[in-house]
Amino acid sequence: MGHGKESPRQKMIGMMYLVLTALLALNVSAEVLNAFILIDNSLTKSAENFQSKNEEIYSEFVKALSESGDKVKPFKDLSDDVKIKSQELFDEIQNLKLLLVQTADGPEGDVKNIGKKDDNNIPGQLMITEGRGEELKEKIIVHRGYLLAMIKDTARYSPIVKGINSSLNTEDILGNTGEMVPWASANFDHLPLAGVIALMSKMQSDVRNAEAEILSYLFGQIDAGSFKFNKLEAIVNASTNYVLKGNKYEAQVFIAASDSTIEPEIVLAGGSKLPITDGKGTYTGATGTVGIKTWSGVIKMKSPATGEILEFPFKSEYQVAEAGLVVSPTKMNVFYVGVENPVDISVAGVPADKITAGISSGTIKRKGKGYVVIVKKRGTVKVSATADFGGTKKNMGSKVFRVKTVPDPVAKVGNDKNAKGGIIAKNILLAQSGVKADLENFDFQLKYRITGFTVGATIKGYEEEEASSNSLFTSRQKALIKKVSPGKKVYIENIKAKGPDGTTRKLGTIAFKLR
Repeated sequence: MGHGKESPRQKMIGMMYLVLTALLALNVSAEVLNAFILIDNSLTKSAENFQSKNEEIYSEFVKALSESGDKVKPFKDLSDDVKIKSQELFDEIQNLKLLLVQTADGPEGDVKNIGKKDDNNIPGQLMITEGRGEELKEKIIVHRGYLLAMIKDTARYSPIVKGINSSLNTEDILGNTGEMVPWASANFDHLPLAGVIALMSKMQSDVRNAEAEILSYLFGQIDAGSFKFNKLEAIVNASTNYVLKGNKYEAQVFIAASDSTIEPEIVLAGGSKLPITDGKGTYTGATGTVGIKTWSGVIKMKSPATGEILEFPFKSEYQVAEAGLVVSPTKMNVFYVGVENPVDISVAGVPADKITAGISSGTIKRKGKGYVVIVKKRGTVKVSATADFGGTKKNMGSKVFRVKTVPDPVAKVGNDKNAKGGIIAKNILLAQSGVKADLENFDFQLKYRITGFTVGATIKGYEEEEASSNSLFTSRQKALIKKVSPGKKVYIENIKAKGPDGTTRKLGTIAFKLR
């Protein structure tokens, strides 16, 4: 699986990937699109075959556990965790495939029967613009790191390391013109839907291949029970190395591939010993003060072959921090009624997917890499968050924000310095199309729509008015302006504008003196 040579099936998958990328560089004809479907079917079948082989190894773990008991259990537990995490990543890719197809073909869309095979907009929209491609890349990176962390002697098992790195590769790709193309763009941007689905099936096959590589490694470690003890390694396993002040820090210390017939002795620097349960010592560290805490010790075990006491030193550290919630509005220090207010919410040391946000009034939801807040009335609201620390949820507190209404826009006619009123030539005024509403000095890109206004003037001692029911000057309004003598004033009043929050605002009067 990862021992320096590729199996015929792996070589076939690699060849199909080369064919797939070559097809993506061609003009997308019906024949090419159908070729993508054939490649996708073959890659899907390959992933199924990998899974079938993996299930055989999982069965071997069960058999070995029944025969050797505690000696096998650590590796059996690791293999069970590998199975869960590999399936989670596989399902994540499958869900994205389904989302892409159903966005293109509708709710009844079927990954196995794609209608809009040539659509090259939806993959870029969902995976690049909305950030799902980068999120998938990050999950692949995390999964790769999780698998590689199990391999302690990377030099000895370099073929397996190389195989996992190759299968779960997320590096940027060299483009046709010699520039480096980001991984997400190379896989999802400006590519036909059928081709993107085939690429994602290849990713799923790679997930199964990486799963097979690490299972091969773990199963080979079972016989390490009879290896020479000078090859053993001390392990410190903590659910998290970042804890809040006053919380509990706990870690397990043990020898990898330990034999249940041999009880270790674990001595900390300073001389105290750890309590041992099932060959593992449990250390509880102090969290009364903030800062980085370093601790170390040595594991002592008697060699079953020589009776010699072997020592395996270890060292670890953890960080104690004050609880602190960070909620920062990305545009300003208030929320505005009726619009999407973007905010970033983070907790120091906690991944974004382990944070749950809430709001006292209104709604808050994830959008891209952050959140958006929508509030409906003025006043104040509280934004709160809880964080998951190794399975334990902790309230991180809340922040209070003011809620204001979006300010009134400014009515204008034209774009010059007299747009808000003043002296203007009659022909210049008549050349304008109508009235507009601008939000001045406001960070949000919001638009107000003029819903009506009145043009009025005094002509030969009599007041005349003409109304418009939209933003444009009517023919009657322009005729009225033509009758106004130089030196006289034209008033644009009763100006109404409707905003994105649904409210109608009454704006001020614009007065022009004609010359």
